[in-house]
Amino acid sequence: MNDTATVFEQQDYFSIPFRIRKSNHLFVQATVNRTKGLFLIDTGASNTCIDLHEQDFFGLLSKQHKAKASGAGGNNLYAEISHDNTIQMGKWKKNGLSVILLDLIHVNMALSEYRLPKVHGIIGSDLLKAHHAVVHYPLRLLFIK
Repeated sequence: MNDTATVFEQQDYFSIPFRIRKSNHLFVQATVNRTKGLFLIDTGASNTCIDLHEQDFFGLLSKQHKAKASGAGGNNLYAEISHDNTIQMGKWKKNGLSVILLDLIHVNMALSEYRLPKVHGIIGSDLLKAHHAVVHYPLRLLFIK
């Protein structure tokens, strides 16, 4: 094992492998409410979100979110919020997760231009910051507490 990984693991971090695809997006497998999905790691995204069209797939209960979302796909995007969810990446697990649901068609259309698979959601900076995440590009590992 790499010395860097050993140091992080000695500090109670979990290591989660990710793939850097030809679009330079970081792809990671995650399980939400016991359902596996494909997600992007995006430190520029304020919130962790799931495609609104995948709500039933992940068994998410939601209500309209008071704020409109914005991002690379535009401003004033309709959003819903879902509370009390569970997310797992590798051996790391978090209960009580709130996620934003919004239409990720703009994200998946951009990925399709590279012939990459569609994603179910985005792991955003809310989750990454709260759990002291470190993205290690050379090792292609996400370290998270």
